[in-house]
Amino acid sequence: MSESQQFTDYTDWDWLPAAAEEVETYLKRLLDESAITAHDVTARAKSIASFNRKMDRKSYSDPKREVTDTVAVRIITYSITDRNRAAELIRGRFHAYEDRNPGAEKDDDHRGYDCQHFVVQGELQEAESGWLVAGGHLARYFENFGGLEIQIRTVAAHAWAEFEHSRRYKGLQYQAISEEDRETLDIMFGAAADARRALDEAFIVIDRILARPTRTREFPEHEAYHSADDDITLPDDEDVNGQIKVDADSLDAFLAARFPADKKSSDEGLGFACDLVAACDLNTIGELEAALNVIDGDKVRELMDTSTTVTRVRRLDDELLARFGEVYIEQTKFSGNVKTRDRQLEWRYDRLRNKVPLKYNLYELVGGDSPEELRGRRLPAARAVRELTRVIAELQGPESVCIEGEIAQSASSIQASARSKAVDLKSGDTLWIATNRDRDSSEYLLNELLDRAGNLDITVQKAGIDLRTATPRRLD
Repeated sequence: MSESQQFTDYTDWDWLPAAAEEVETYLKRLLDESAITAHDVTARAKSIASFNRKMDRKSYSDPKREVTDTVAVRIITYSITDRNRAAELIRGRFHAYEDRNPGAEKDDDHRGYDCQHFVVQGELQEAESGWLVAGGHLARYFENFGGLEIQIRTVAAHAWAEFEHSRRYKGLQYQAISEEDRETLDIMFGAAADARRALDEAFIVIDRILARPTRTREFPEHEAYHSADDDITLPDDEDVNGQIKVDADSLDAFLAARFPADKKSSDEGLGFACDLVAACDLNTIGELEAALNVIDGDKVRELMDTSTTVTRVRRLDDELLARFGEVYIEQTKFSGNVKTRDRQLEWRYDRLRNKVPLKYNLYELVGGDSPEELRGRRLPAARAVRELTRVIAELQGPESVCIEGEIAQSASSIQASARSKAVDLKSGDTLWIATNRDRDSSEYLLNELLDRAGNLDITVQKAGIDLRTATPRRLD
């Protein structure tokens, strides 16, 4: 038995792979939360044989504390920008007692290696709690081993490093050739390093152009962006901003007023925010404000509080998520250029789920003639009007639900300012319904429709109470 094997506790390798899996999940989540799309995040636990070989090469007095890559992670990003952002995330969450780029320490003849190396030991005290599983394998690793290595490099730097590692650093053929040939190969590796650097710089330029295009083209609507659940109910009829359309400038002003303490958003961020708002079918600042006023923004901020400063667009994203929930995840999972946005939103929604109370009551269609797909679902007032209209019209004919200025068989019969929406019936007919109505007016329409329902087994409940017991004001 070698001296190294005498110091090896083989039972550690029963749980070290699980520690590697935990830190890989941790870092994937950290990147996702910060909207960084990585090409790859891979963690591994060093094998017993490799651990012993390293111990035999070195003179360690305390191998478990001095071998700092027993568990190691490699993060490969697409650009230097994302590599640097990922490095800042590591610095902001872990005790890092090694933070260096070994490539910067090499002479010019051996240039090319470009990878940020960290050795970390546990989370910082101020790091957001709940990420490191108490009593988990990763926590156990930090308690029993001296460090965990994290490497961050770009895809271009990774390709260079892998080839160089195979052909030069550990290449037996390289060692066997003449000194003159080795010098030639060193020159070629230097040229490849310059090409790698140029590739990284080109990728940065490409990202900047994509983030701030001089012109965008129209894309066909994606069905996942639209859902009947995206309607809002205005809490009152004093919508002074109702005619201000959502664009980068108006949204920037709105976000500055709503989230003054948070970071101003970039042009790219505002463009992304406009996409999010559009995906919810909110066309004006008034509609957006009404939608967000339905939820408790302070509660959202409390639940989503992070250890790092976030932008106003992130706050908007959180509040829209709290407002529309799983429908929002489905509608916006293709927004932006983060491939794992749906997973990121799921993690964030777990913090919000059933914890953010709605300030205004929603409505439910009940009874034997209520469609199966709507039973048990709470609807905003405008959506409830449309669904009740659809049910009655399909059972009794479209003429039975027409109300002058509110519900008609042609769009021209309703004023443009009412922002009517089409409701398609199974018969092929189409009804147009005014949507720019306050809550009381919507309740009036619901009661009018229920009066026209005749013998149909359907009613509307608000907070579990039959709506017909209320006395909403009549339409002006």
